[in-house]
Amino acid sequence: MKHWFLYPISILFIFIITISLLIGEDKAWVDCSNENDLYRYVKEGWKVDKVLKDGDVNYGRDGTKYFYKNEYPQIWMSRGNKIKALNFGWRCYFLEGAELNFTRANYQSYKAEKYGDVIAKYEIENEEYVITQEATYQELWKISPNTKEKKSIKKAFSIEKFAEHCEMIGKNPLFFATVKEYYFSGGWAEPSHLTIFDLTGKKVGIAPDWEYAEQFCEFY
Repeated sequence: MKHWFLYPISILFIFIITISLLIGEDKAWVDCSNENDLYRYVKEGWKVDKVLKDGDVNYGRDGTKYFYKNEYPQIWMSRGNKIKALNFGWRCYFLEGAELNFTRANYQSYKAEKYGDVIAKYEIENEEYVITQEATYQELWKISPNTKEKKSIKKAFSIEKFAEHCEMIGKNPLFFATVKEYYFSGGWAEPSHLTIFDLTGKKVGIAPDWEYAEQFCEFY
């Protein structure tokens, strides 16, 4: 009877553990990069270009100056035409994932000043594609080489990366997008996965996060 006060605490602790197991992990968060990833890339020939720490100044791909704000570092690396930034920490938001990947030659980014502005240009298999920023979404367009007219391919909350191919998906090249689904009477569900499309805008698959996608896809 001397330790009766421990019973409510024990019951509360068991209740919290049970609820955590029933709910499971929040799929919006994934594992970040770690030292093993860094060592692996260095062995594969990647060069460390810079290490961003909290408060450091950096420049975006459009030349915009910004301050890196994170208690964990971000390590930028390059190899040939490819660039990647490793995100460190105890968890990372799924849209960024453990790392960000870019290329030098076939990708150019722009700062949007008004809706409809081009924010990115891609050259995929000798075809030109652009992404525009609209009021509540982004839109992917294919540019006619003769007339320079734009043909709409896909509208999505965010157009993400392009992939040369992905295992078990017959069509290629491909692009990934974040798609928001809206409720019929207002509001929306936050995106919980990445959607994969071919370059005609046809949906061909989904992926839970970037870590999963990078296991099976080769990105530009």
